Amino acid sequence: MTRLVNAELLKLRTTRTAVGVFALTVAVTALIMTAVMLIAGRPGQPAIDSGILPDLVVVAKGPLVIFALILGVLGMSGEFRHGTATPTFLVTPHRGRVVAAKVVAHALAGVTLAAASAVVALGIGLPWLRSKGVEVAIFDADVGSRLLGLAATSALHAVLGIGLAALIRNQVVAVAAGLLWMRIEDLLPAVLHRPGLAGGCRRARPPPSPAPAPRPCRCGRAACCSRPTAWRSP
Repeated sequence: MTRLVNAELLKLRTTRTAVGVFALTVAVTALIMTAVMLIAGRPGQPAIDSGILPDLVVVAKGPLVIFALILGVLGMSGEFRHGTATPTFLVTPHRGRVVAAKVVAHALAGVTLAAASAVVALGIGLPWLRSKGVEVAIFDADVGSRLLGLAATSALHAVLGIGLAALIRNQVVAVAAGLLWMRIEDLLPAVLHRPGLAGGCRRARPPPSPAPAPRPCRCGRAACCSRPTAWRSP
């Protein structure tokens, strides 16, 4: 299994597609950071303070997950498109192991993309914040949680690309299906939390019936009338 994972990582390091996706991730992150520096602090925009650093770490999360998805799709569908799947499966007849090796390798590639995006964001953002007189701490719990979430999200979308390409060998259709799923993933929480959606499907309960009026006590004894028991006929 280790040999298969190393072989898949070698493919990623030596193919122009993976190198291009990596370079595109770095370039897009730098462009987004430049735009953030131009508009930050203006009315209606985030303030320039120490609390902005966790947001800068994930500033390119949207494009990053798309690039990770595309990398996964191309990594799997490229085997069928260029005819390299046949010799790969001849060397390793167990297709499940080959797919598992691709999943592990592309998950690591997704983590690498996330790390590159975060390094570029911090490399541009930290000097900019310090030039504004803002002191920030890199080793912060919030920054660390954002980094871990970014790496996990990128890895999962790369694995999603592998799965879609294994089912749909057409690259364009697989990428479109992945983008559609990401759109549904964004809309689903808002739809599920709409007011009245859960309550409208439940059957309305009838109002509780009023308690029966107490009957008058005719025994004439105060002790009997003060008991919280049912009325007895004399």
